[in-house]
Amino acid sequence: MTAKIIVKCIIHNKKLNRFLLVRRSENDDTGADTWENAGGSVESGETPEEAAKREVREETGIGDIRIGNIAYIALLHHEVPDLIIAYLCETDEEDVRLSFEHSSFVWADEQQCRSLLPAEIISDLEKNKVFDILSKGDYHD
Repeated sequence: MTAKIIVKCIIHNKKLNRFLLVRRSENDDTGADTWENAGGSVESGETPEEAAKREVREETGIGDIRIGNIAYIALLHHEVPDLIIAYLCETDEEDVRLSFEHSSFVWADEQQCRSLLPAEIISDLEKNKVFDILSKGDYHD
């Protein structure tokens, strides 16, 4: 089976104790106006970690990102399946400079995440205990 590899970054700002969420532009072909974590496709010759850093820099302007553990891996069944690798990441940066792909952002607490993110993402975050980071204030084990 061939799959497109997509990386997503669950970015935690320890000082704010919040996750960064970005909203897709209203004219986006996939998921217009929906909230998500920064990320995108792994390009030829890139490792998933390199792609994660590149995508975060391109989509948010954040250059200082520390990639931690993998939060979860998911397979989305499309014509060509998407294999999603979701990384736990940390940054000290608070300023976000969005690309054309996104229209807004928020540093979200758990309640905001639950109200903005699609149910499928919330389910993955719950199943993999990602919200525990907010109560512990750290993404390390």
